[in-house]
Amino acid sequence: MSNLINAIRVSSQKTPVKGAVIFLHGLGDTGEGWSWFPQLINQTKIIKNSDAINYVFPNAPQIPITVNGGYVMPAWFDIYAFGDPNARQDVTGFFKSCEVLKSLIKEQIEVHGVPPEKIIIGGFSQGAAISLATASILDFKIGGVVALSGFCPVKNDVLERHEKSGVNFNTPIFQGHGKADPLIKFDYGQQTSEFYKSLGFNNYTFRGYEGVAHSADDQELVDVMKFIHDIVQ
Repeated sequence: MSNLINAIRVSSQKTPVKGAVIFLHGLGDTGEGWSWFPQLINQTKIIKNSDAINYVFPNAPQIPITVNGGYVMPAWFDIYAFGDPNARQDVTGFFKSCEVLKSLIKEQIEVHGVPPEKIIIGGFSQGAAISLATASILDFKIGGVVALSGFCPVKNDVLERHEKSGVNFNTPIFQGHGKADPLIKFDYGQQTSEFYKSLGFNNYTFRGYEGVAHSADDQELVDVMKFIHDIVQ
């Protein structure tokens, strides 16, 4: 299944592959929108052995988005109201995307031989929402999770599905959120972090960024690179 998933893949320049980063874009974007990240990583030299990492930037399917009048755009799930956890939610589409991410993780393990504890999943906005939920329902250990401007629109459903064995409760999670985000409010991001902590995740960092809207600023990206380095080194 995984080789059918449309994604931009930046392969490791060295073998053996030391790690993998799978990063999901936000609403209306594509994998190409984040495909510059490996080049930035190489330039900063924050991550040692960065040329021994596989990067995967999947493309979400094109679907009609209700809140945008049914306009078709790339999305990991439908949205009925922006930033409203109490609105109707696309539960089926949400967990279908979690399965897509799960298959991409397995591709790195089974096809590329990457140790699962060296695989980092992450995303921006919708992609962050999918990454956090996927980490909670996985029945095997991964390396870490990066969630930027993230949220959890389906708390009750995650609560029902989460892996109670706690296989990833110690897995490091980094969640960053702009304090000036008008779309996914900072408070919603903070509530999301508290929700996942309440499930049992105990290696969780939530960091706010002054003056940052619905985007990622330089300091946040540096923090992400340091986080990846600590896992892959």
